[in-house]
Amino acid sequence: MAWAQGTIQVTFEAESGKAAMSWDLPDEEALDSLAARCRPFLLNGDPVYHAKVTNALGFFIQNAPDALRQDHQKIREGWWPLDPGDRRTIGYESRAGLVTEALGELVTDKELAYAWLYGDLVHADDGAEGRVHGHDIDARFQAGTFLIANVAFRTIGTLNFLRHVQRDGYTGLEESVFTERVIARPRRNLTLAKFATAPVGTPMAALEALLDGVTAHPDAGDSDAEAT
Repeated sequence: MAWAQGTIQVTFEAESGKAAMSWDLPDEEALDSLAARCRPFLLNGDPVYHAKVTNALGFFIQNAPDALRQDHQKIREGWWPLDPGDRRTIGYESRAGLVTEALGELVTDKELAYAWLYGDLVHADDGAEGRVHGHDIDARFQAGTFLIANVAFRTIGTLNFLRHVQRDGYTGLEESVFTERVIARPRRNLTLAKFATAPVGTPMAALEALLDGVTAHPDAGDSDAEAT
């Protein structure tokens, strides 16, 4: 499996003492999409909240060998630094400000990341500016990238662990859990089993009666079909 990689570049001028740092980050639209997919794993009210998932996995493997239960514990522990209720940083802390002014207060990458997630992306959190102490939207997006990339990484690891315990016979889940399509196709092709037209303003009950009187097209078969 190939993993995405990022780049950080640091430059330093010995004579002037000036230093600069640049980060290569994903396109905002791509990260927005990934964040929408990953956010449910961070919401404790959601059925797929990471702690609920790992607790369920723990139930299935309570009689499994020690090695498997230790792997499960590592997965569980790997999630918590990403949780909004955990005070630890993911990787860094930062202070921001103008060159001619004093720097603002120290802010963790997770605080910045959640300020981006709930202040810039999902909601209009007008209190976020005060909590990030001078870190602009670029700084918040950078931290959001760090958070969401780690959530995606943990999600894949948890899914692979679930597949492993499924193969070993611990869960007994239906195979469709792993094969059902979850991404919508950009084009929808549908066979119309029944079709009826009527003048504008025709009551819905009359349209339904028309459809009920139409014989389904024999070519519809068992494929996805719809009456219109």
